Amino acid sequence: MIQKRFFGYVLLICLLLSSCATNNQDIRYRVLDCPANIREDAVSYARKYFERETEFAWGGRDALEKEGILALDCSGFIVRVYQYAVKGTKYSLLFDDAPVSGFYHHFTAPVDTLSAGDIIFMGTDKDLPPTHMSIFVNMDSENIYFFDATEKEEEGINGVTFRYYPKDDPRFISYARLLIKY
Repeated sequence: MIQKRFFGYVLLICLLLSSCATNNQDIRYRVLDCPANIREDAVSYARKYFERETEFAWGGRDALEKEGILALDCSGFIVRVYQYAVKGTKYSLLFDDAPVSGFYHHFTAPVDTLSAGDIIFMGTDKDLPPTHMSIFVNMDSENIYFFDATEKEEEGINGVTFRYYPKDDPRFISYARLLIKY
């Protein structure tokens, strides 16, 4: 009899604990394409990074508030500009940090037509996953302009850059829009 009661209490406690841990019906959000105003703010923050002294560092994602040289890699740069862009809005990011592959596979939706603040995935082979990412600014009849964080010793580049490549450059793998929480 005591064993039945004991097991009954254990079963009841387990049910209560598991239902508390999984009953998060009040926590809901929608995932949607990042609105234009947030994307435009991200470009503004990218410009602020460009105006600062920066250097490329794997895993780097220094905040603008940091004194001195800011260390960033390409995905850390995108993470930071979007963290600033959503701050104080009704939106939030789906991640705290993410590598290029995380953005590519989980946190963006492909787009055919680029708008300011969209993500450009880059690499050396369209048949392979991207190895680099940048934030689209604009384009003209011949070129695509973007901000990124990179190091290219042969070109004297180290840190956040504002550059362009021809529209048909094979380094452009795909274009995407960031997904955010609402």
